[in-house]
Amino acid sequence: MKNNQYVLLITLTLGILTAIGSISIDMYLPAFEVMAQHFRVPIVRIESTVTFFLFGMAFGQLFIGPLSDVWGRKMPLRIGLVVYIICSICCMVTPSFTVFLCLRFVQGLAGSACQVISRALVNDIYQGKNAAHTFTLLQIIMGVSPILSPMAGGVLGEASTWKYLFLIMAIISGAGLAGCLTILPAGKLAEEDRRLNVPSILQGYRYCISHPAFINYALVRSVSNSAAFSFVTGSPFVFTQLYALSKQQFGYVFSGSAVGFICAGIFNARLLRYFEPHTITKYAIFSQIVSGLIIIGVVYFKAPFPLLLAMILIFLFMLGLILPNSTALYIGAVSSHGGSASALIGSMSYLSAFLITSLLTLLHNDTAYPMFLMMLACAVLAFCCLHFRKKAAVSY
Repeated sequence: MKNNQYVLLITLTLGILTAIGSISIDMYLPAFEVMAQHFRVPIVRIESTVTFFLFGMAFGQLFIGPLSDVWGRKMPLRIGLVVYIICSICCMVTPSFTVFLCLRFVQGLAGSACQVISRALVNDIYQGKNAAHTFTLLQIIMGVSPILSPMAGGVLGEASTWKYLFLIMAIISGAGLAGCLTILPAGKLAEEDRRLNVPSILQGYRYCISHPAFINYALVRSVSNSAAFSFVTGSPFVFTQLYALSKQQFGYVFSGSAVGFICAGIFNARLLRYFEPHTITKYAIFSQIVSGLIIIGVVYFKAPFPLLLAMILIFLFMLGLILPNSTALYIGAVSSHGGSASALIGSMSYLSAFLITSLLTLLHNDTAYPMFLMMLACAVLAFCCLHFRKKAAVSY
């Protein structure tokens, strides 16, 4: 096999592993109503299955990350994929909603191995700009998921076919398992002493937290990711209620933002040929602040909607530059503890997103200001985190 083809297959396998979390949520959203009828529960109970899955993802990363540092990357990843496949198939056949809920939690735990180890593997295989470039390619693959997954859910989200959505999840994760068994490099190997205890887990986390560069870049990544969650949480109300967009029009806007995310990844890959990841991140956050201020002005002066939409898309486009570069920077800063670093940032991202979206709900006042001010605040905070790096910070 030629080297370029081998690298492509590695990237595709990592892309599948990275996208499993998104696929596990986006794909069955259109089927909520028929699932509620099937299990004979209110639809709000079906929504809780997403919460259980996300909780499993956040909780699992804290343990699987350090585990992969001690046992090596491959074994926890294989176990996680096998358990994920089994849970997906069981979700198809169980008649009990309580069992289904528990399966979603375990599926989240297993899926967290894909998230945390795929990031750690990129750091094991690549360094510096190459790592940032690979994270960018993974982001492009990730950007396809929010477009295709709901489409699959819309087609199969019927009373007689919704179960096949979980079969698709099993097939996709099966492809990831096949790639893990045949394509992926081993990454960090298991340590001679494979004992894993609480002190060793805490030691890895202490090492990451004590490293200034990790803290700064990790905060940049988490806060910037929270800006995206602010948009996802608040945009349905803002666009459909305040700006009277139809569900179809809102779908176009949401898909457009996903397409912009993909384009940003392609653009970032080109930028990395000429600029360092830190430099790209800095100017992207600055552009977010400028576009965020313009958004507030557009809302205040009730300027035309197309101008507002253009500024929003620019703001979201910049996330496509910030997230992959900051990911490469924070993991590269503590490469010897890549698993712990990946786990910590995963949990930090979920926690910060939870806090931001909870605050957004509390500030809801039937206007667009809470969402846009929260997005702007995240950009300003990310800019501050990036510029308060200490001497130990690493720049590729």
